[in-house]
Amino acid sequence: MGFLKDHISFSLAIKIVILFYLSGFIFNVTYKFFENKEAKYYIMSSDTEGYYQYLPYVLLKEQEQIKNMRWTIEYENGNRLNVFTCGVAIMQLPFFLMAHFISWYFDLETTGYTPVYFMFVFFSTLFYVLVGLIFLYKALRRIVNQRYALLTTALIFYATNLFYYTIMSPGMSHAYSFSLISIFIYFVPLFYRNPNLKNLLGVIVPFALAVLIRPTNIIIGLYFVLFDIGSWKQFSERLIFLFKRWYLIALMAVVAFVIFIPQMLYWKYVTGNYIVYSYQQFGFDNLKSPFISTVLIGARNGLYIYTPIMLVATLSLLYLVYKKKLSAIGILLIMAIIVYVNGSWFMPTFSAAAGYRALIEYFPLMAIPLAFLVQQILQYSSAWKKKAFMAMICFFVVYNLLFAFKYSHWLWWNTEWQWSHFSRLINF
Repeated sequence: MGFLKDHISFSLAIKIVILFYLSGFIFNVTYKFFENKEAKYYIMSSDTEGYYQYLPYVLLKEQEQIKNMRWTIEYENGNRLNVFTCGVAIMQLPFFLMAHFISWYFDLETTGYTPVYFMFVFFSTLFYVLVGLIFLYKALRRIVNQRYALLTTALIFYATNLFYYTIMSPGMSHAYSFSLISIFIYFVPLFYRNPNLKNLLGVIVPFALAVLIRPTNIIIGLYFVLFDIGSWKQFSERLIFLFKRWYLIALMAVVAFVIFIPQMLYWKYVTGNYIVYSYQQFGFDNLKSPFISTVLIGARNGLYIYTPIMLVATLSLLYLVYKKKLSAIGILLIMAIIVYVNGSWFMPTFSAAAGYRALIEYFPLMAIPLAFLVQQILQYSSAWKKKAFMAMICFFVVYNLLFAFKYSHWLWWNTEWQWSHFSRLINF
């Protein structure tokens, strides 16, 4: 727990960790009880299996079977190609090995597809999200005090759909990306303060893994260049700084290349090419007319409708852009690009999603303006403004938890939209 030791007492840190895991298990068990789902459908279905299946197929099955994974699409040479990259599987690997050892030791099935393995997928998601929240807290401590950093970190988990994709749908990529990008954001300022090997790896390893998980996460790399930039002069100075340290950038490229080797070897084995666009016929069909309103306020999964605390964070971000504080210009540019990219995707709603899931990995960025606003209101405002703000954020938390428990992907999956679907949130 060295990450918290500087700012939180060790005993308090232990209590926070225990509380996080305990609440996670309680929410998890409660959700499964009400949904009455079998473990294989709860953890291992659709995209979650696509991310995970590298592990059982590569480690437990015959080599030839790798060309015929279950959750795949047919490639032009007749082999089956996994559209998902292997970043999530790499992060799940330690937990997969623990599940496999336990299954072997107690003489259980060791196929990779049993409740033991599924439960360790849940464990891995809880673990990485906790790590991400710790690093996010540490990053926020640079701009606000301990109390408001903790509150903002809690809001990012309990008032956004990160909660759903940690507790209700573990195994999806978003929770893992969130963790990696939180680590990346934490290390970027350290790199500029002291560009040594440790801080270099702290930047490039989580960034490369995040891109390996979701290639669109490459957009977050702009934060590395635009951190603490508020003018053209500062931007030119940053470019000069990086140009003079070209050897560090080259080393980053080498590290990123090494991280990508497993994926390239898989592509080569299945397709004969080291670089492949795995989605094949699916892509960014709407580049000329992106569905921006669908991403932000769409009835089906719109960010501000299903995660309204992000609207508050956006308003704070715009204020910080005006003041040229806290890397706000860079954050706004990054968010604008990812909203454009997501709106250009052939299915801009991302179909059966609990809220706008494809922006969860960018919540660590939005936590910065949110933390600023939280401190400004709760530390400097009048009593009634503080009470009103606390009532609002409590509403956001309750609203998000209700949605998480009442969300049904069957209602969101390519069906004709009806507002009665949305009204399920307030029907007790």
